[in-house]
Amino acid sequence: MKKLTQKFALMILVACLALPLTSMAEDEYLLSEATYKSLNAAQEKMEQQQYRQAEADLKKLVSETDAGSYERAVVLQTLGYLYSETEEYKLAAEQFEDALALNALPEDVTQNLRYNLAQLLISDGAYQKGIDLLTQWLNKESQANSSAYVLLATAYYQINQFTNAVEAIRTAIQRDNSPKENWYRLQLSAHMEMQQYNQAINVLEILIERFPINKTYWDQLAALYAQQDKRLTSLAVQMLAKRLNLGDKDTVLRLANMYRYLNIPYKSAQLLQKSMDDGVIERNFKNLESLADSWLAARENENATQVLARMQSMDSSGETDLKLARVFISMEQWDEAAGPLQQSLEKLPEAKRGQAWMLSGMVNYHLGNMQQSEQHLNRALAYTEVRNQASQWLRHLQNTRKDKEDA
Repeated sequence: MKKLTQKFALMILVACLALPLTSMAEDEYLLSEATYKSLNAAQEKMEQQQYRQAEADLKKLVSETDAGSYERAVVLQTLGYLYSETEEYKLAAEQFEDALALNALPEDVTQNLRYNLAQLLISDGAYQKGIDLLTQWLNKESQANSSAYVLLATAYYQINQFTNAVEAIRTAIQRDNSPKENWYRLQLSAHMEMQQYNQAINVLEILIERFPINKTYWDQLAALYAQQDKRLTSLAVQMLAKRLNLGDKDTVLRLANMYRYLNIPYKSAQLLQKSMDDGVIERNFKNLESLADSWLAARENENATQVLARMQSMDSSGETDLKLARVFISMEQWDEAAGPLQQSLEKLPEAKRGQAWMLSGMVNYHLGNMQQSEQHLNRALAYTEVRNQASQWLRHLQNTRKDKEDA
């Protein structure tokens, strides 16, 4: 355990000694003059690293204070910090436990002491006692930082309570803007212990995304895929890991391509989006195109349309306009499809307008623009690749018109 510095160890003691010198009868959280002077003398010896002399003085002072009193609790607490300074953590924990048992300290001091004692107990291998005390502390700390939950997760892991360990470490990760690598590794280990391989794969994917230069994670991911009889996927991961120049600026794009190859397009899109937002990769046309394709493959059409709309001004070929129109058509959003289709017809070279004319005929049909629909479908008949489809739509249009005339 990291050694407590003398400055930290004496900090709370100084706060205690700073209280007014008056009798205990006036206020339960005030020190008598005699106790104050004795604690002050012990503090000076601790500052001079005269720990054994200070220990003797504090032990004597314990016997001179009233049982169950605030004064005795402060003396026991001070003795605990002395043992922490000398790295006698078992003795320190005993003093802190005795101080807490008196229920005589102010609540804020009691809370700090609970946390310090929980750290000592867990460090000393008294995991369940440490967990109980830390849980008690957390119940009173709505704004507890991530480190407390990491400590709790570590303790749970040590006594094989892996479900609780995962829950605690997830809380730590959620509460921190920059989760540490070893937190994810603890979560991964807990899932592996419980043979929760799908969850372990999810954690490994996060580790690879955040720390791609660690080849171990790639090997573990490949091994897990193989363990689940996904040999082709396992082989793909292994081959990619070998080919990937880990740490290269193109890492994110190659990882995104890997997710697409493994039929996990949603992960690919998430990675690309986050990397653009974080400034890791450029928000240029090529990267936006990969993002749009990933959203489309994941059937996240709304997200895809937002990306494609942003790409329109970057593309003078008309292809992006046509792709955006196709997505709107797939969602039967005919009004939204009309604009991009018109833009594609203005930009595409004559030889490539067949698809756009045919789709415009469809859209105008659904918008009730029958004359324009017929005109555009007739234009589409000139293009071999859409001639049959355009003919079918023309017959449908004509039948619809005839039915209306007969009605």
